[in-house]
Amino acid sequence: MKVAWLLGMVAVFCLLLLGLGYHGKIKKRLALLGSCFGIIMGSGLLLLAVLPGDSFYGPVLAAGHTNQKVVALTFDDGPYSPYTEKILAVLKEKNVHATFFIVGENALAHPELVREIKADGHLIGTHTQHHKDLLRLDKKEVHDEMAMGVESIRKITGESPKFIRPPHGFKDYEVIEQAERLGLKVVNWDIIPRDWTNPGTQKIVSRVIENIKPGSVILLHDGDSPANKGSREQTVQALPEIIDQLRVEGYSFVTVEELQAK
Repeated sequence: MKVAWLLGMVAVFCLLLLGLGYHGKIKKRLALLGSCFGIIMGSGLLLLAVLPGDSFYGPVLAAGHTNQKVVALTFDDGPYSPYTEKILAVLKEKNVHATFFIVGENALAHPELVREIKADGHLIGTHTQHHKDLLRLDKKEVHDEMAMGVESIRKITGESPKFIRPPHGFKDYEVIEQAERLGLKVVNWDIIPRDWTNPGTQKIVSRVIENIKPGSVILLHDGDSPANKGSREQTVQALPEIIDQLRVEGYSFVTVEELQAK
């Protein structure tokens, strides 16, 4: 079920109460209180859909359930030249494996980068085909976005991804159901340094280091979907510092698949 339908049902409920109160069928105070409750409930349903770590609508991996000092670096919205290449170079130099959630249309435009990601031992997940807000799509459109994203990666690598990160981390019953039908596990995050806003290299580093804990999933970006215009140079510059500082604190790095198994 779409969260939009739930919100529509709540809106109808509120209007019905207000109408009954206006026509004297129920007390106006009761109608007003019921409508306020409906508004609060609707706001809560929407909030649960956009909070990355909440599993109200279905299972979501936002962090590992472990006391081991392991973390997962994840990169969204690529591949996107030249930043994907630069990030891969840093990861190779630091001997770190990460997880890349790839946009299908970008993968088809840069298949050589997708193959390089796989060859370097990183895990590839899908970020749908066109990076559309899935909450705004109907059932068929949600399925098609996911299925095309999976197929784009399979066509290049010969393997279908097992993990999906919905654009913006937004999910509802329909998103979870369609992901499960395609054999995909939904992955979000618990560390979000908002690197896509280009707040400064040190700000990106500090936002990660100050919030880290065992099992954290860190959201970074090697791409800028769907616009493909923004710079990711600050992320490139922040990455080696993040890796070095976390290692000093005793952390090691895993893919989300390895984290899930902890």
